[in-house]
Amino acid sequence: MKKCILLFMLCLGPVLVSRAQAVCYDDHFTAERLRIDLVFTGNAHMQDVFLLSMHSETPWAGSKTQLIAPFTYGEYQYKVFSQEGELLFSKGFNSLFMEWRTTREALERDMAFNTSVWIPYPKDTVLLEIYERIQREGTYRPLKRFRIDPDDCLISKEKPAFSPEVFQKNGPVENKVDLLFVAEGYRLEELEKFRKDAARFTEYLFEHEPFRSRRDDFNVWMLPLVSEDSGPDIPRIGLWNQTVLGSAFHTFYIERYLTAPDYRLLANAVSGSPFDAIYVIVNTKKYGGGGIYNYYGLSMSDHQTCKEVFVHEFGHSFAGLADEYYDSEVAYIDMYPLDVEPWEPNITTQVDFGSKWQDMMDAEGVGLFEGAAYMTKGMYRPAKDCRMHSNRAPGFCPVCQRAINRVIDYYTK
Repeated sequence: MKKCILLFMLCLGPVLVSRAQAVCYDDHFTAERLRIDLVFTGNAHMQDVFLLSMHSETPWAGSKTQLIAPFTYGEYQYKVFSQEGELLFSKGFNSLFMEWRTTREALERDMAFNTSVWIPYPKDTVLLEIYERIQREGTYRPLKRFRIDPDDCLISKEKPAFSPEVFQKNGPVENKVDLLFVAEGYRLEELEKFRKDAARFTEYLFEHEPFRSRRDDFNVWMLPLVSEDSGPDIPRIGLWNQTVLGSAFHTFYIERYLTAPDYRLLANAVSGSPFDAIYVIVNTKKYGGGGIYNYYGLSMSDHQTCKEVFVHEFGHSFAGLADEYYDSEVAYIDMYPLDVEPWEPNITTQVDFGSKWQDMMDAEGVGLFEGAAYMTKGMYRPAKDCRMHSNRAPGFCPVCQRAINRVIDYYTK
C-alpha cells in the first residue's frame, strides 16, 4: 500500500558525508523531473523553510553526468542524499526572499516567500537537505532536511497546462543549455509580438561572447503564456493588471525593480517545459528588471535599453555574476561583509583573491578596480567596465566570460 504522507521532516543531525565517487544517473533516478515547492519564512535575523507541495513533471533536462555542481555558488544550496549517505545531486540558488532579508523592511516584520527547486525524479527514498550561507563566515550550514518517498501518492502528477515552442534546437536537452523564454503580460492577440520579442532577445544574447562562440551549446524554447491584461502592475500609480505571473514594479519599494513575486505561478507555468535557465519577458516599455541566480531573469520587452538590461540580468540568473556597479539606488543593508570573500566569481574583497581571477591578472584589461557590489570601498571588480558594470560596456570582461563558460560546461560536458 502506498504511503499517503507527502514527506517526513527529520531532525538536523550531523551533515551527511558523501562518498568520493561518480554518481550514475540511471542507478538513482528515472527520466522524469521532480519539482519541490518550498516556503521560506523569517526576517533579517532568522529564517526557516517548509514544504508546500511536490510535483512529477516533464523529463529531466539537466546534465545526467554532472549531477553535483562543481562550484558553490548561491546564498542557498540544496543537496540530495541516498539513505546510505551518498551525495547524489547538488545545486546552488538565490531567491527573492534572500534579497528581502537584507532590506530595512526585514528588520521590522516577518514575511513568507515561496520558491521551487527541481531534482531528477528519484527511484528510491532520498533525503533533501537545504543549506543557508552564513554571511559573516562565508560557509554553509543545514537549514532543514526532508525525507522524500518517490511512491508518495500525494506527489502531483497533473498534466502541464502549457506547452513550449521550439525556437532553436541543437541537440538532446541533457547535453545542451536549455534556455526558456516565458511570456508575461501578453494578451492573446499579442502572442505573435512575444514570439518576435523572444527571437530578438535570442539574437541579443548571441551577439556577446562567450555566448556567440557557443551558440551550438544552446537550445532555445518559448512559452507563450496568455494574460488577461497587457503589461505588469505599477503599484505607485495604482495600476494593477491581471497577468499570468503577477509581475510588478516597485519590488522592495524600488521603482525600477521589476519581479514576479509569487514564484509558484511561474513554477506551475513551466512544469511542462525543459529548462536550465528561465527568462521572463515582460510586455512593457517601462525600464526595469531583475536577475536572481538559478531562480529567474526578468526584464521589460521594449525599452531602448532592453538589450543591455537583458544580457546583464541573464549574467546574474545564469552564471551567478554580481553587480559591479556601486553608485545606484539599492535597498540592501550590509549585503557583503568585507572580511569574507564573496561567492560570486567576478567580485573580490581580496580575502581569498587566489580563488578568483588572480591567475588572469596578465590578461588585457583585467585588474583590480575598487568599487563593486553597491560598495565604493573594499570591494573590487575585474575590469574598468563590463556588461555587469554598466549599460555602456560592449560586452563581458574576460573574467566574466570565463565564469559563463564554466557554467555552460557544467550543463553540456
